[in-house]
Amino acid sequence: MASSEKRQDSRLPVLWTGTITTDDDRSFPCDVRDVSHAGTLISCDAEFDMGERLLLEIEGLGEFAVEIKWKGSDQLGLMILAGPDLVLKKFTEGAGSDISKQPSGVAGDPLAN
Repeated sequence: MASSEKRQDSRLPVLWTGTITTDDDRSFPCDVRDVSHAGTLISCDAEFDMGERLLLEIEGLGEFAVEIKWKGSDQLGLMILAGPDLVLKKFTEGAGSDISKQPSGVAGDPLAN
């Protein structure tokens, strides 16, 4: 089974600005490329190890504890360990077919359908 078939939720494309911070407080700018309930794909020029735990801050959304689950060239697949992860897709749904370039707030309960 291909890895795309293993995904239990869909990923939505975005182009958001973020910062990755390591345990020793080194910070690196990154671009968030897509989001899902469980994780996100980012582009970052820094080198990290598989399984490394980091802090991802997305402008306008907050901070997320993440773990590196996938690496490829300058991209990282991150699993969200803690943070307001269940609201990520709600912030992208308003973008429709366009790529979201900035998170925008959702009225009321962000987890309500």
